[in-house]
Amino acid sequence: MKLKVNPTRQELLKIKKRLKTAKSGHGLLKEKLDGLMQEFLSNVKELKKTRESLEGKTSPIFFNFFKSNNRVGDKKIDSLINHLPFSQVDLSFYSIMGVKIRKVETINKEELRDAKISAKSADNDLYRAEKDMSLIREDIIKYANLNIKIRLLAEEIEKTRRRVNSLEHVYIPEMERVIKYISQKLEERERFDRTVVLKLKELIE
Repeated sequence: MKLKVNPTRQELLKIKKRLKTAKSGHGLLKEKLDGLMQEFLSNVKELKKTRESLEGKTSPIFFNFFKSNNRVGDKKIDSLINHLPFSQVDLSFYSIMGVKIRKVETINKEELRDAKISAKSADNDLYRAEKDMSLIREDIIKYANLNIKIRLLAEEIEKTRRRVNSLEHVYIPEMERVIKYISQKLEERERFDRTVVLKLKELIE
């Protein structure tokens, strides 16, 4: 960045004011970046824990479902689960340090909780698979929300880091260079003026 300026006191005051604003903005952006990083790392840790939990719980569910499917067939399974409702979700938004985060929430939790496969009529493996699945349904929603949140935080971190680096390594140093340049020019002008005044005094005397 190259600033074109006139070496005047008015311009010097204007650049100093801009420098002060830039440094204040840089400090605020650094704080925001630190906060975003803490939030990001915390959520990555939570995502890993949630994923490991889901991986441990889903394997038995799929295993029991496939055992049941091999034993009773697709049509029997369809007749046993066709009364079960689908999850209904709602999309909402909230903000974290200026980042708009999308959140998915289940809105028919009670309906899902109350709708069960009959233990008497169902195949035992299918009954266990459906029962275990109902227990991890909200964990799946949580995992999806964490994925969304982490992606949006990562995008904002990258954007904020670019702004911080631009201020720190380009904009602020250039303004400091310009302030130094103007100050030197003003000092040279003052020395020249003093010299002229002294010469005039000598001539008059």
